[in-house]
Amino acid sequence: MEFLFSGLFWGIILILCGISIIVRIVFHVHIPIVRIVFALILVYLGIRVLVGGSWLCSQRNGTVFGSSTMSIASGNNEYRVIFGSSTIDATAEVTGSSSEHISIKTIFGQSRLTISSKVPTIVRVNSAFADARLPDGNTLSFGQTVYKNTAVKEGKSSVREIDAKVIFGNLVVVEK
Repeated sequence: MEFLFSGLFWGIILILCGISIIVRIVFHVHIPIVRIVFALILVYLGIRVLVGGSWLCSQRNGTVFGSSTMSIASGNNEYRVIFGSSTIDATAEVTGSSSEHISIKTIFGQSRLTISSKVPTIVRVNSAFADARLPDGNTLSFGQTVYKNTAVKEGKSSVREIDAKVIFGNLVVVEK
């Protein structure tokens, strides 16, 4: 399933679409690339199910068609939840004296983000056709908002900044 989200796959798709347009204009032959790609994806998923390969993809920093629990770890700064559900634990202390930037993307899924009231954390939420609930009681369906917990002090250098994007999904931020 990782192949469907890779740059190689989408590069090949764009090249085939370009060739299809050239063939249509020069030779007046229509090749339905989108239908062919959709059919090949369904065949790929069917073969993975038949041979026992799991198309439920749950990794250390992402969940696709599954459910998982993830913890914020150094080195990982992007977490994805696509067509699944995940609990993301961001209660660990910020390492070092610099700010830590983390990106969480929830698309057609459900995420629960847990932050600590002792760790300075700023959560920027962007949502479209979504339900985002913050610890201060704010709810967001469209647009963007910023939540700062009480540990954030002006002039303090070690702050965890979390950019959360929610599209057709649900995000709940809980502060412990």
